Amino acid sequence: MKLFIKRFENRPVDSNCFLIFNEQHRAIVIDPGTQNHTELYEFIREENLKVEYCIITHGHFDHVYGIEDIVSRYNPKCILSNESLAYIGNIKKNLSVFYGKQFSYQIENYIAVCEDGYTINWDGHELEFYHTKGHTDSCISCKINNDVFVGDLMIKGEKTVTKLPSGNKGMAEKSINRMLNLAGIEIIYGGHGEPMTKMEAKKFFFNEN
Repeated sequence: MKLFIKRFENRPVDSNCFLIFNEQHRAIVIDPGTQNHTELYEFIREENLKVEYCIITHGHFDHVYGIEDIVSRYNPKCILSNESLAYIGNIKKNLSVFYGKQFSYQIENYIAVCEDGYTINWDGHELEFYHTKGHTDSCISCKINNDVFVGDLMIKGEKTVTKLPSGNKGMAEKSINRMLNLAGIEIIYGGHGEPMTKMEAKKFFFNEN
């Protein structure tokens, strides 16, 4: 069954929110970083979508700022790391204190990704989750068919930021290498900017042609 992917820009910080949906009107939101995201909500309403999961790639403010709205509107099951759970509830860890927002929230309906390769079957598609630490220790990535959603681990045309708290350059390199060697990967969706092909990512991050 075909999946559709639509990208929305988060505010006040430019980051990506992704909406994945199918012809059966079932949907997944990834990284809702906007409170009261009118464009996203209107699209969900117009397409009559049921949001069943909300995936958090990592716990930074610009990727979780809209999580409370998403939960209150659609009551999806959230999928994230245990570290992200702690980040979302802590204004320093999620960096919101530095944006003057001081955002914190306690998620109750969730699945914590505790092991690599954790898989959920969603309407005939496997959602595969991996710990991809490096940008922070809270990062996970999600593979769906030939696509992988990696948050800020890989951003097209930019080196991975590892200087924020709990970042680690060596871990980032290992995580990037692992994602680029997953079987069947074709398109990589980062937490900011446009998606990139696997070949583009290998060339940029590892100088491979």
